[in-house]
Amino acid sequence: MKAFLLGAGASRGTFAFDAFPVPVAREFGKTLAALDPCWKQNYPALLKTIEHLRLEPAEWPLEPVWTCIDYYAKLQPVLPLQEPWEDASGQIKKALLLVYGGRCDKEAGQADDNSTIADLFRSKLQAGDILISFNYDTITERVAQKCGHQLAGAPHSRSESVMLAKPHGSTSWIIDLKSHSVTWKSPDGSPLVQSLTASDVDCRREPLLLGAVPIKSELIREVQESCGVPGVFDAISVQWRAVVEAVRDAEAIFVVGYSFPPEDQYGRFLVKEGLRLRTGKKLKIELFEAENKAAERAREIVSVFGDWVQDLVFRGPVKPRIA
Repeated sequence: MKAFLLGAGASRGTFAFDAFPVPVAREFGKTLAALDPCWKQNYPALLKTIEHLRLEPAEWPLEPVWTCIDYYAKLQPVLPLQEPWEDASGQIKKALLLVYGGRCDKEAGQADDNSTIADLFRSKLQAGDILISFNYDTITERVAQKCGHQLAGAPHSRSESVMLAKPHGSTSWIIDLKSHSVTWKSPDGSPLVQSLTASDVDCRREPLLLGAVPIKSELIREVQESCGVPGVFDAISVQWRAVVEAVRDAEAIFVVGYSFPPEDQYGRFLVKEGLRLRTGKKLKIELFEAENKAAERAREIVSVFGDWVQDLVFRGPVKPRIA
């Protein structure tokens, strides 16, 4: 069994960035401003956070902004504020949908055979393997389906399918705040690939997306039960269990544009737990990454996988389709 770990670089590199930006986290603010010139008026809570952190409004990274919003939501009672901060949850979900939602759904159909991930999925991906996409967008699953693969959302035990796990959620997963329910795959087990819209958020149907924050409350059962949507924990916990089992069982791992970010402390811990459960051979790891990041990424991989790395092979950057 092979495991494919796909991060923001996989989505970003699949398209010519200037023509169709799918940003990594540090490019989020710049991309949002390009897509919505009125973003300051449409997302005032985000702007307030950016100004509070003294970031550049024209070009701000996602992680510190989302982390600040998350910490204020959790720690507001201990902060001596004149007035409570506005709830930014709906605004950040709408912004994420604008950047990673329907526009990426549509464009994924244009990622043809000469893009790196399409070629990788055609030449290496087989039934019984697992795709682990840390991306909010649906590009990975749409390209895999276009390449002829039958996907089944985690968890599943169908040997004829490729399992899809999305540990950070998806623009297509639904938290229905009215019915307190969560839907992350179709009744037949296939993945949901149609992203929600800003109108859905207004109607209290939000995408299930884990923040780029250190403490991911979606992985804490008691928090989700107190919020009245325990299905969030159920959905996310099975994704991470699939990751741990994949690390435990895989014969080879393909790392495609994934940076093992240091703020994802849960992820690093769970990957290492999967390694501690291994009883088989050492791993062959193939890395697809921008050349100027390859050495840094290789060091991160070695720091996570340690002595379990038998071979670490750099395969070059993720390249877009050739028009």
